[in-house]
Amino acid sequence: MRFRLHPILLPVFILLAVMGGLAAYAVVFGSLLIHEAGHLVVAKVNGMRVRSITILPYGGELEIAGRDDHSRSVRVLLALGGPIATTLLLIVALTVPFPGSMDVIRIQLLILLVNLLPILPLDGGQALLALTEREESRYFDQTAFLLFSIGFLIVGVAVLLTGLPETALLISLAVFLCLQNISVFRFRRYRRIYEQLKRNNLT
Repeated sequence: MRFRLHPILLPVFILLAVMGGLAAYAVVFGSLLIHEAGHLVVAKVNGMRVRSITILPYGGELEIAGRDDHSRSVRVLLALGGPIATTLLLIVALTVPFPGSMDVIRIQLLILLVNLLPILPLDGGQALLALTEREESRYFDQTAFLLFSIGFLIVGVAVLLTGLPETALLISLAVFLCLQNISVFRFRRYRRIYEQLKRNNLT
C-alpha cells in the first residue's frame, strides 16, 4: 500500500501557514489523516485490498481493487468512514476543552460540511451513488451523477465568486474537484471496457 500527498496540498498549506501559522497547518494535516484513517479502518475490516492512499485538501482518496464488487452497504459504510472519524474528533473537541480546541472544532465542521456534499468525488456523493446506482445500469448512473456533480460545482464557483477574497480557498477547492470529475468523465468509457473485460475473464 502506497501513501502520498497530492501536490495541490503544497499551495494550500502555504496559504494556511501564512494566514494561521504552523498551528493551523498541523491541525488541518492531522485532521485529514484522521479522516482518511476512518476510511482505511472500514476498508480493512471488510477485507478490501487498498492499493494506495492519497491525502487531498478535502480528505483523501483510497484506491481499492474491485471496489464496485463489494456490497452496497459496504460501499456506503466505506464512504461514511471518514466523516464518522471526523465526527468523533469533533465530539472529543466539544467535550474535552484544550488549547486550540475551537480551531479543531471549526476545521472538523468545515471538513464535514465539504465532504458530505452530495457530489463526486466527495464522501456524500460516494455514499449517495452507492445507495442509488443499479447493477444493470451502473455505467449510466455513474455518468449522470458525474454530470450532476460537474454542474453543481460550476454553479458553486459562480456563487462563491461573489464572496471574494474570503472565498478564494473554497473556489480553488471547487475548481479542483470539478477538474477531477471532468477527467473521470472523459475516461469513463475506458473504465467500462476494462470492467467488462475483467468480468468476461471471470466467467
